[in-house]
Amino acid sequence: MTLDLQAVLSTAKTLGREAGATLMSHFKNPLITHTKSSSYDIVTQADAEAEALILSALAKSYPTHHRIAEESGESGVQADYHWVIDPLDGTVNFAHGLPIFSVSIALADANLNPLVGVVYDPVADELFSAVRGGGAFLNDQPIHVSRAITLGESLLASGFPYDKSTDPDNNLNQWGKFLIEARGLRRLGSAALDLCYVAAGRFDGYWEAKLKLWDFMAGILIVEEAGGRVTDYRGGTGTSMIQGARLVASNGHIHQQMIDVLGK
Repeated sequence: MTLDLQAVLSTAKTLGREAGATLMSHFKNPLITHTKSSSYDIVTQADAEAEALILSALAKSYPTHHRIAEESGESGVQADYHWVIDPLDGTVNFAHGLPIFSVSIALADANLNPLVGVVYDPVADELFSAVRGGGAFLNDQPIHVSRAITLGESLLASGFPYDKSTDPDNNLNQWGKFLIEARGLRRLGSAALDLCYVAAGRFDGYWEAKLKLWDFMAGILIVEEAGGRVTDYRGGTGTSMIQGARLVASNGHIHQQMIDVLGK
């Protein structure tokens, strides 16, 4: 039976907003429960509650689908469809009271090609969404990437890995190169929102390495459906891009210029 992607989108939107409300209920008094790979990689009670809400609803609505979530890992049966969930993208911001974070929910096919993507910013009440082949939207209004054609007129975004203090592959070199080439750089702390801001034309481009599926699965679909381009650092797409987790997203016009800088 063919999956109704519009029904999936409706479910994802509802769950994004519900999880966002859960995050906001904790925002003024966030509780850090533990750390993961380093002292920089933290988990809050809000992460766990929002994720549990999403996973419980998906298990009831789509019991035959596989689920991949940031905090609890994999659940459900190995199937033709994979839900990819980040209940709180921007946990460090959240824990410090900085109002830049999001909920990211995506449905992908058996090859991990995203079919539906939703990213919700509960502070700004902005819900970004896309269905494969159907365009990208912000609060149900169409969005499109920017028209910048050079790095010199572009505002770019990036981020840094949690092991930045121990691994030389920490993006500092690339940041320095783009700092010279671009009009400006920003580091928001939420990869999902960075990608959505490219889709909405707020950023002209974005790059980052060492990402996880839940960081970008919804966002890359939203960028592509907004008319943008997403590849790895060498211009590769598909499985190589997803497995390598080194993404470049742009309005398309400056994409090769960004790859050239990353290749220096």
